[in-house]
Amino acid sequence: MAELKALCMKCRDANNKPTMQLMKNVKVEEKNGRYFAKGQCSACGGNQFKFMSKADAEAMK
Repeated sequence: MAELKALCMKCRDANNKPTMQLMKNVKVEEKNGRYFAKGQCSACGGNQFKFMSKADAEAMK
């Protein structure tokens, strides 16, 4: 499975902006025609969520 990066709301930089972190335990799902990935932040363990295109979702499965 390819690695996926998403914004983590708990891991913030000096300017209080969310940072991009690697997502682990990724689950790709579809609901109402929208594809998304759920997982955990590799740095802090917080929940992460990211919308995806259909092509990206199929490549991750």
